[in-house]
This record gives sequence, structure tokens and C-alpha cells, in this order.
Amino acid sequence: MPRHRPGQGEQGLGGGGRPIRVLVAARPGLWSELLARQLGSERDVEVVGRVHDEEQIRLAAVTNDPAVIVLDREAFGSGCEGLIARLRRRVPGARTLVFAAKSTDETELALLRAGAAGVLEKEHGFPVLLTALRAVAAGELWAHRRVIARALELLQQAEASARRASMLTRRERDIVGAVRRGLRNSEVADELGITEGTVKRHLSNIFAKTGVNDRTALKRLVLGANGEAKPAG
Repeated sequence: MPRHRPGQGEQGLGGGGRPIRVLVAARPGLWSELLARQLGSERDVEVVGRVHDEEQIRLAAVTNDPAVIVLDREAFGSGCEGLIARLRRRVPGARTLVFAAKSTDETELALLRAGAAGVLEKEHGFPVLLTALRAVAAGELWAHRRVIARALELLQQAEASARRASMLTRRERDIVGAVRRGLRNSEVADELGITEGTVKRHLSNIFAKTGVNDRTALKRLVLGANGEAKPAG
């Protein structure tokens, strides 16, 4: 299947002539060890650790400063997207390359939106894994082209919505916050000390400014302290 192809970053050592520092997050232990040994045999790769759970990943990432975390999706189950999002916040300097037994476009998109820099199916051979690893280390994305195109489209939509949402008044931001907490119009009115009709008028203005058309879409917006909105992730 067609994939994004990396540029010059796929050859040679990492930035500044240094090897690519890699943290292997996989299990069972034998599979993790074999993968780490194979990666470590490359002259431009330095394996800085092998880990088996989230706490180990976090500690090793902070201590060993990897450029790339090679993450086995099956080892971490259905919570893999949440794990990637947390790692992105805690160790923003490390990029995550996920390899999975099987992935769909929806799976890859969810992983990319969570913060993964690449997604690779395990059916591909070791040379493809190396190519993907080098691409991710060079700052590129690795996934199906159509998935990357969709991710960029969603990002552009979110940025456009955020620009519109930055025009919200303080009261409108209060109402968005209440809606995100699941409050009904009557409950929002009680909390803010206004009438339900006023809440409805504010919601109409909010929908017009943000470009969203229902409460579910509105819940996906997170308002910062300065009133700027950004997509929840």
C-alpha cells in the first residue's frame, strides 16, 4: 500500500552526525530484546532502553532522552492512543513510531491525532521499519498518504474553528465551558444567573462564530485562558 516516503533524513546518522536514540516499548520480553538488538546493530541507531509499561516509558524517556519511542501497539492494548497523548505532554522531545499487527485508516488517524509521528504495520520487513524510523527521527510523518492528507485537513478545520472561537466574549466562553461539562440550557442559566432564553441566544452566536452547528461539536473545543479555542486532544 502506498506510504509517505521520507526525504534525505532516511540515510546516514541523525542530526549533527549523532546516532538516533531509540527507546523500545514492547512485550513480551523476548520480542522486545530481539527488536532492540536488531535496531542496535545499525550504525545510525542507539537503543537507549527497553521498557514494558507506561511508567517505565515515562521514566526512561526523561532519563535517556530518546529521539524516537518505538511502541508496540498490541503490547499496550486499547489505551494506546491515550498513552501516546500523555507521552507527548510529558516528553515532548520524543517522537513516537507505532507498529501494529494490523491497522485501518481510522486506527492510523486516531494514533496520529493522539500525537504519534508514524504508524507501521508489522507485516512490513525490518528495512521498512528502519526507513520509517529514520523518517520520523528527521521530523517527518510516516503513514498512508490518504491518512496524512485527512489529518492535515482536520488540523486546518480545527485551526479555522479556533480563529473564529477567539472572537467569543467572556460570557460566551463561560457557556461553552458549561456545555462541555454536560449542563443543559436550564442548568447553564441557573449557574450563570441568566435566563434560559439568553443562554439560547448566546449559543446561537457561539455557533455562528465557531462554525459548529450542535452541542456535540461544541464540546470538542477547549478554551484557553486568553479566550483562544483549540481542538481537544
